[in-house]
Amino acid sequence: MDGVRREFAVTRYGDEVYVNAERLIALPRFPDPAAQLAPGSLVAPMPGTVVRVAEGLAEGATVTAGQPLIWLEAMKMQHQISAPAAGTLTSLHAEPGQQVEPGLLLAVVQPTHIQPASGGIA
Repeated sequence: MDGVRREFAVTRYGDEVYVNAERLIALPRFPDPAAQLAPGSLVAPMPGTVVRVAEGLAEGATVTAGQPLIWLEAMKMQHQISAPAAGTLTSLHAEPGQQVEPGLLLAVVQPTHIQPASGGIA
């Protein structure tokens, strides 16, 4: 490379090829999607298939903290994606049968903020 001899270790495993060298920078296979998205975003934590969306769930619906919203199937196991906080569902991008990759945005919950009491002491 650029007239400089370099040594690489190359390994093939199934359909994947891994290359390792002293100067290569390791990148995580599954980047942390939470670092790139707005608060309240629900993302697929792994590759899988959406098998179910909570009954009656639609944009504008009110959800409670911890309420299961979406079910994914990955590696023959089902995983629940739950609301991170009480609030309003502002977008829904998941539908049954949809194939998802890690980090794909599935839904967004806008948390309900407690409004401070108005006025002063009477």
